[in-house]
Amino acid sequence: MNILIPHQWLLEHLDTNVSPEELQRTVSLSGPSIERIYDIEGDRVYDIEVTTNRVDSMSIRGIARESAVILNQFGHQAKLKELNSQEVTKSDESLPLPKIVNDPKLSKRITCVILKDVKRTPTPEWMAKRLIQTEMNVHDSVIDITNYITHELGHPCHAFDYDKVMNTGGEIIVTEANKGETFKTLDGNQFETFGGEVVFKNGQGEIIDLPSIKGTINTSIDASTKNVLLLLESIIAPKVRFASMSHAIRTTAAQLMEKNVDPNLITPTLEFGVKLYKELCNAKVASEVYDDFPGKITPKTVSVTLQKISDYLGLSLEGSTVQKILENLGCDVSIDDQTINVTPPTFRPDLLMGADIIEEIARIYGYHNLPSVLMDTKIPLDKPKETNFAIENKIKRFLSAIGWQEIYSYSMVSQEIALQSGYKIDDHLKLQNPLTDDRVYMRRSLVPSLSEIIAMNPLEKALSVFEISNVYHPQGDNKLPNEDLHLTLVSSRDYRQVRGDFEVMLKQLFIDQYNIDEDGEITINKEKIGSVLADKSLICFDLEFKLLLKHAKTHPTYQPIPKTSFINEDMTFTIQEDISLGKVLKEIEEQSPLITQVTLKDQYKENYTFNIEYHDPTKNISGVEVEPIRILVSKVVEDKFNAQLIGQVD
Repeated sequence: MNILIPHQWLLEHLDTNVSPEELQRTVSLSGPSIERIYDIEGDRVYDIEVTTNRVDSMSIRGIARESAVILNQFGHQAKLKELNSQEVTKSDESLPLPKIVNDPKLSKRITCVILKDVKRTPTPEWMAKRLIQTEMNVHDSVIDITNYITHELGHPCHAFDYDKVMNTGGEIIVTEANKGETFKTLDGNQFETFGGEVVFKNGQGEIIDLPSIKGTINTSIDASTKNVLLLLESIIAPKVRFASMSHAIRTTAAQLMEKNVDPNLITPTLEFGVKLYKELCNAKVASEVYDDFPGKITPKTVSVTLQKISDYLGLSLEGSTVQKILENLGCDVSIDDQTINVTPPTFRPDLLMGADIIEEIARIYGYHNLPSVLMDTKIPLDKPKETNFAIENKIKRFLSAIGWQEIYSYSMVSQEIALQSGYKIDDHLKLQNPLTDDRVYMRRSLVPSLSEIIAMNPLEKALSVFEISNVYHPQGDNKLPNEDLHLTLVSSRDYRQVRGDFEVMLKQLFIDQYNIDEDGEITINKEKIGSVLADKSLICFDLEFKLLLKHAKTHPTYQPIPKTSFINEDMTFTIQEDISLGKVLKEIEEQSPLITQVTLKDQYKENYTFNIEYHDPTKNISGVEVEPIRILVSKVVEDKFNAQLIGQVD
């Protein structure tokens, strides 16, 4: 997620004299990447990329906090200014709060206050300028204050028309929507619920808000608004993500909330909002602050030894240096002998284990300051086990040459894709800090990933893709997963065509003794190496690569030239489409020990031509000896498979 930060706005939270260019250079080395600096409305504006696991940095305050720590580490004078917040106090005039019915499973916190006699004043020039610099629309103060404080402090908030809420029953019920309910957003667009979205309803069951995403027109601010209900909620992230993506409403509020923004930010955000409403709109506080906070979480203390930090970083840092870095990041730190005990702040839920703490130390200390030395032991010459790059390259080149597309898909998959592997969702490894919010599970099969690729290319009627990559099987007890290399082929073509390509690939690896049984089990020399799956209109061959390598050869096995001659002849049968040709081939081969090989030579519609090879290593055989075998083959195929021989046998 990228965020725009004007330099002068940043300096309201960051006390420093460094130039914008120096701030860009230093912060980008150890923190969020400042990709560009624009000149907008007479000020320098930073375009900053913030990773999805660092929602605490997606605001003016968050970037100021990061910048203060990093600039100090680089020897610059920098300090995070104290937040100028004021406790909300009620005036003499009072209005009744609406009845709020929260579901703690859906919302971790709801806080609100009533602001009376709000004046619809124009947005002041300084605020309008900053909204323009950050690519936000300018309306008037009553509306723009909510967008302004969201960008400054990083927690979404919403202003309701208080009187509209009270005129529809005075209730706000946090619940899940049923399928097929309708609501109209404040920009006039009509939507129908999919079912499962978190919504606010009134006592009559009418949807009055799509919280953390978009307000609805029946409770929104308009030209007649006099009283405002300033409300901040903390809906659970998966529900916000589901509603936002389902309805394609991608607001800043949704993007913040779906990344688990800290609900403790609600208090300073509400206080700042009330302060601005009082200053810019002459508002009066007409109620106590309502605060329901069932989702309080106490951060867990993480312990890591100084020796472990040294082992990971390749250098020894004093305990005081480590302590200073972590305390500057907002952590509570204590040192017990040679162990650092760290309690992260509530806005850093990504700090869960020792490795996370070490990464923070390395980041702030500076990756560029870590020693760059050669290993103090010899470079290992052992080849990686369970792989063979030459054979892997040969397979890739061959499949590509016959029309297959090589794919590199994500090892991280969504819950939907993970469930398609046949394993329960709890049997997958879930990432603590995923790169994206939807791909959070390590896959246990390549088949769903490749099937997804084919589904994304509906115009390709006959698409064949393959991948050689790892799948990840959990071991439990916080151990790293087993990484098993698989070769998986998925195609929308006919099964016989796909199997033909697969068998020719095996021949390229000089593998002859293979079999595919009726259940789709693939064996080589009677050892199972994979399976064939049929998924709707797709055919999938899934192989364990290390088992395939056991039987693959780089060259054919020497076979002495036979001393006796072969007889080859063709037989053509009309065979129904639902008959397995593999069974036909096997049945023909079993009719006589003199039949050494049977292959499908040609096909035209339902007519299949088989080439049959006869051989006796002890003597030359004649057509007279082959004739009864030919008659037997014809009879067995016709009787067993309801086939019809084209032509006659003598």
